[in-house]
Amino acid sequence: MLTFIFAFAIYTLLVLGVGVWANNRANAGEEEYFLAGRRLGPWVAALSSSASSESGWVTLGLVGWAFSAGVRAFWIVPAVIVGFAVNWFVIAGRLRGYSQSLGALTIPDFLAKRFGTTRQAIRVFAVIVILIAMTLYVAAQFAAAGKAFSAAFEGLDYLWGVVIGAGLVLTYVSMGGFRAACWTDLLQGLLMVAVLVLFPFWLMLTGHGPHFIRAGLSASVESNSLIAFWPALTGSAFIGFLLGSGALGVGFGYMGQPHVLVRFMAMQDRRDAVMCGFVSIVWAVLVISGAITMGLIARAFAEQGVWWAEPMLTAGPGGTIDGEYALILAAEAMLPPALGGLTLAAILAAIASTADSQLVVGASAVASDFIDRVLGRGPRGGSPVIHRLCVLGVGLVAVALVLDEQVQIFSFVLTYGWAILGASFGPQVLLALFWRRATGAGCIAGMATGFVVAIGWKLLYTGDVEIYNLPVAFVAATVVNVLVSRIVPMSLEDQMRT
Repeated sequence: MLTFIFAFAIYTLLVLGVGVWANNRANAGEEEYFLAGRRLGPWVAALSSSASSESGWVTLGLVGWAFSAGVRAFWIVPAVIVGFAVNWFVIAGRLRGYSQSLGALTIPDFLAKRFGTTRQAIRVFAVIVILIAMTLYVAAQFAAAGKAFSAAFEGLDYLWGVVIGAGLVLTYVSMGGFRAACWTDLLQGLLMVAVLVLFPFWLMLTGHGPHFIRAGLSASVESNSLIAFWPALTGSAFIGFLLGSGALGVGFGYMGQPHVLVRFMAMQDRRDAVMCGFVSIVWAVLVISGAITMGLIARAFAEQGVWWAEPMLTAGPGGTIDGEYALILAAEAMLPPALGGLTLAAILAAIASTADSQLVVGASAVASDFIDRVLGRGPRGGSPVIHRLCVLGVGLVAVALVLDEQVQIFSFVLTYGWAILGASFGPQVLLALFWRRATGAGCIAGMATGFVVAIGWKLLYTGDVEIYNLPVAFVAATVVNVLVSRIVPMSLEDQMRT
């Protein structure tokens, strides 16, 4: 156990060291704190963007989803590839150039300056959406930290795990801002590849490959659904496959995540977008496939009565399956202590790489978009004290939301944080970048529609076929934005700006 703790401590000190290093530059002004001075190189931009989009929902949530869903979990891979490709090859370069020409520091700032005559209304609504969605999203990351620590250290309470994980992230983000988030995300992205690719690969080389997985999954009472890779692509099942949260519907969210889009705005050169895109896609395929494979191997162990995996079959609320502990339990049982400590570090890396970016974006929404630009109360260039207080405030509220240990990370992230942000901002950013006739009124109506439909669909839809709230809300927001933009004419000022 001492070796396990030592390996994890080395990672922790490295992350905090990055925060200290970034601290001096973070005091240089808003553009430095929130965009690292727009000087991110291609590797930092690519890997920090990738790591920030694939959070604890991968290392814990996706492993758990594969544990319960079987091989059909691999259908998330094409959705991720399409999402990454659209972001880097379609949006990134144009957003980098357009945001710099407008002097925009955040996504709300970009939309507000793109539609100047409605800028204040856009800022206010965008800040509300970001605060609600980002706080829920960060809360899910802290819940993942609580589960990881309680599983790794016997006797450690879940709540203490939440506090430790949140404390680490809040410390280095409040010190170093966006630069600290990006550089730590680079390190964390590399660590995620090392663990989620090499660990399952090693397990397969030691006799736990496809035959072992199939034999284990076949032992389950639900073996047919666990082994079936191709869904029944007919009728309502086809609709569920296309629009479900466990398949292609996830891809709609990538275009609307402010903590990812802000990396594009911070790139040193818009021409780096193509290289970044290829790096990100390769990274995503490796990490997502590795996480799913790890979940399948863990389920095969559980069905064959292996002591460390079997309890997960009845570990969830009400005795349901909960495989979200699979990665850390497998690492503790099957790896040397030093490598087990690095696995815990990789899990926290995935959690931190998203939480840190979301905290910066949430803080920027309050400090830069609301206090400075809506209220006009902030000092010129922004206040480092206000920036840090906003980070801490969002973080503390997020901790309070996950005091209940029964949060299911995969569904919590995709249903709330990912879906709300994807529908509220994705269509609006795309139309602002590529449609000259888009208007501020359309942008506001689209944001409102995406936000309301994402929440309303989740609360009210009771159909037999799972239809994920994100694609429904995304399409609705797009249609409403286009219709309102056609009905409400663009002002002369906005026409000149576009």
